Amino acid sequence: MKTLRYLLAALAVLIGHAILPASAAVLESPKDINLLFIGNSITAGATLSNRSVEAPPVVCGELVKQATGITTNVYNGGHSGITTYGFLPGTKDFTNVVNAAKAFQSSNGGKLYFSIMLGTNDSSYSPGNSASKGGPATPEVYKENMKKIIDELIAQFPDCKILVNYPIWYSPNTYNGARYLQEGLDRLRTFYPVIDSLVTAYDQVFAGNRNAWEAFENRPALFTSESGHAGIFHLHPNAQGARQLGELWAKSLLEIL
Repeated sequence: MKTLRYLLAALAVLIGHAILPASAAVLESPKDINLLFIGNSITAGATLSNRSVEAPPVVCGELVKQATGITTNVYNGGHSGITTYGFLPGTKDFTNVVNAAKAFQSSNGGKLYFSIMLGTNDSSYSPGNSASKGGPATPEVYKENMKKIIDELIAQFPDCKILVNYPIWYSPNTYNGARYLQEGLDRLRTFYPVIDSLVTAYDQVFAGNRNAWEAFENRPALFTSESGHAGIFHLHPNAQGARQLGELWAKSLLEIL
């Protein structure tokens, strides 16, 4: 369905340029691009020395601006420790994202693009998993929560587009305030098919780069080394890793702009 829509749109552009004089084909300057990011500490830029410059959403926004030449506004809604439960409609974090989107609409009228990467904390035994009393989310619950988030974003902003990014790898000894470990890592992979199914269910929901896992797997040079209950672990990208993640997000967003 999406492929057909892209082909029809491309055909319309070609026909338009063929039948319109050059002066008529020039449209008014494009409006701003508004990028709103929903995520956890990885999105927020935890462990980075300068989040306002190095965080993945900031990197992504700069790359989109460079590629398009259009003013790109970024809202970083990343929240450390957050799960899909914590971003459900009605929560403070979800409301903050909605308010930021409305503010962008009011100030510049540009298109809204939501970028979501959740699941890392859902895979762990964490206090953030309040609805499961600290236990991890099952793939079924993860899907239910993600669907609620997506449905409400579309209800509030019918013309928006939503990019759902796949959670990235973390080391199997990750154990800080939450317990991840190998079982969490294995659980995180079960969320990938859930994202696949969500993307196919909506015309305006798109998948991020499915190779994001491999881009970070067993590559400690892309992570901040942190000390936990099971030794030195790798969970949060460092400046180099954050840039790589921002680049992956930018490539995916540019495909749907």
